[in-house]
Amino acid sequence: MRRRIFWAIIGVPSALIVIGAGAAFSLQMTRHMISGLWNMPDRLPALSTNSQVHYQPGAEDFARDVAALYPDAIARVEAMHGRRFAHPVTVGAYATPEAYAAANGQGSDVPVGVTFAGRVNLSPKLFWPQHQRLRAILTHELSHAHINGWIGAVAYIHLPNWFKEGLAVMVSEGGGAESVSEPEARAAIQRGEHFLVEETGSLRTLVGVKFTQAPRADSPSHVTLLAYRQAGMFVRYLHDSDAPAFQRMLQAVLDGRPCVEAVRVGYRQDIQALWRTFARRS
Repeated sequence: MRRRIFWAIIGVPSALIVIGAGAAFSLQMTRHMISGLWNMPDRLPALSTNSQVHYQPGAEDFARDVAALYPDAIARVEAMHGRRFAHPVTVGAYATPEAYAAANGQGSDVPVGVTFAGRVNLSPKLFWPQHQRLRAILTHELSHAHINGWIGAVAYIHLPNWFKEGLAVMVSEGGGAESVSEPEARAAIQRGEHFLVEETGSLRTLVGVKFTQAPRADSPSHVTLLAYRQAGMFVRYLHDSDAPAFQRMLQAVLDGRPCVEAVRVGYRQDIQALWRTFARRS
């Protein structure tokens, strides 16, 4: 385990090396990432029945629920992504919001699941009061961990967030976007209130999805869920409209090719043209 922690600390933030490039990264975010590296779930006790599931003392029952869902979630991600995991994925189940926030690289207990340094961190909210979301959120986060495991932290950062989140929403059958319906998301698209179809990601946009214009929403969290739902619908359209093209694209992504190039490999056209077709049909 010590060796795995060592390589995570050395390898993950190859992403952190770029922090020195300037103000793209805030000091606060840097602190959160360092905290996450020092509080990775690998350091916590592991279940005897599944050594990949670790838990903060007090979260043993939570961890057992996670372990029961883990095999099916892994199988679902591998089937949808068309490739096995590059290596086993550690999942941390937390008993307190403070420990969870310290470990998830964001310093926040608001998101119920975060993948950081290739590890999946799960909020105690998923044990109670949002237990019904556990299966979907675990699968959503394992989708992120699968890609990260194949291409590494730096290449993962440079994938556009809408693609990563949309894929995770599709694979998990709505995980991360549960409270926004497809009709609501479609109506927003028709009003011009949709996520920005960026062609790359960066350190400036580690979290969240940008919009072309501010949507009508009750809260920032609702805006995020709307973006995730729309992205999930778009990725689902890409999959359903041409499944072989989708797999060519996804395999190119997993081989480390930039998103723009991967889309052309798969669909023989650019992502903006694909979005326009999808938006017209929404």
